[in-house]
Amino acid sequence: MPSRYKFHSILFAASFCMSLASGMVNYALIFYVRDLFGADKTAVGLISSGLTLAYFVGILVFLSWKKPHPRFVLWLATWAMALCIGVYLLVPNWTVTFVFHSLFGLAMALFWPRIMGWLSWGVEGKDLGRTMGRFNFSWAFGGILSPFLGGLLVEVDPRVPFVVALVLLVFTGLLMPLGAKLFPTLRQRQAPAVVVDDGEEAKSGPTPLRYPARLGVAGAYFLTGALLFIFPAFAKESLGYSESLTGSFLLVRMAAATFGFEVWGRWTFWHFRFGPLVVGMAALIGLIVLFPWGTQPWHFYLLFAGVGLVFSFLYSYALFHGVAGSVHRERSMTIHEAVLNVGLFAGTALGGWVSQTWSMATTFGLCAWVGAGLLSAQLVQKGWQRLRP
Repeated sequence: MPSRYKFHSILFAASFCMSLASGMVNYALIFYVRDLFGADKTAVGLISSGLTLAYFVGILVFLSWKKPHPRFVLWLATWAMALCIGVYLLVPNWTVTFVFHSLFGLAMALFWPRIMGWLSWGVEGKDLGRTMGRFNFSWAFGGILSPFLGGLLVEVDPRVPFVVALVLLVFTGLLMPLGAKLFPTLRQRQAPAVVVDDGEEAKSGPTPLRYPARLGVAGAYFLTGALLFIFPAFAKESLGYSESLTGSFLLVRMAAATFGFEVWGRWTFWHFRFGPLVVGMAALIGLIVLFPWGTQPWHFYLLFAGVGLVFSFLYSYALFHGVAGSVHRERSMTIHEAVLNVGLFAGTALGGWVSQTWSMATTFGLCAWVGAGLLSAQLVQKGWQRLRP
């Protein structure tokens, strides 16, 4: 890594801590609101969707807030999130929890688009792929630990994961002034000038593959909404699985995703090619169809591992093609975050309602149909691009 990019290690550490903290909060919240307020699956989907909607609104509202240096914005985001957790721990009320968990998502909207845009300053081609691969590995590794640790801590007390997450968020905010002392380049305002790697063909401007790529990651996050926020309650109530066992399923999913992020960050055969995207979407649909047939824990371990690997590819594909060739990096990252959160919001809200009204199997059927519809739209987009002069 060139010396001017050594401060990236601080940003990778911040990404890990943020992912670990927010993942524990989101997982533990399912059981927190159920145990304290008697929330059913529809209510769980509602409060989770509130966070996702607030995050979506936040990334659009904060898009024009460019004057402050990113290190100040990241510090503000993490400490605001810690404050939100503190409020709804001190005031155990459904309305307070809903409002401040949504504000938690609003504050988080300051973090992810800004840190991704900051990491992509001045890099392109293979260097961009490697940098985004390391970033993906960092937050995914946090995602590996968060549901498993969250499940273990919830079994001690539903409030313990929130206390641990609060401490992690305060520490993440402190990484910004600490990093500025260790790496003076972290304080610089770097111009996002693009440097194209000699080993890969330069692309003039943004690639048209960014459009089908974003549809792919929207589909992956639609399923993610159902798996993260609806499946744990179903596994507890209908299958009799403990919180820690369900957390281990999600751990396997993120372990496979972390492995995938490392692989896709090193391999380049999928760069600027449409075929791998079609294969990834088809694999996602196939895995969704198999979920209702799962009856044993080892079935779900295999299925969650497969979903994690496919998810990592679709996410990497969208992240790379969304920013490759773009000179407006933070705007590109904001669009990326907006698209995946539309998918997450829809998957959480519709998945919760369908599961409560019919069954979890019907929810997976809905996810499969959504995936098939998005794949059809991708093929239409590609065909239209070929027809255009």
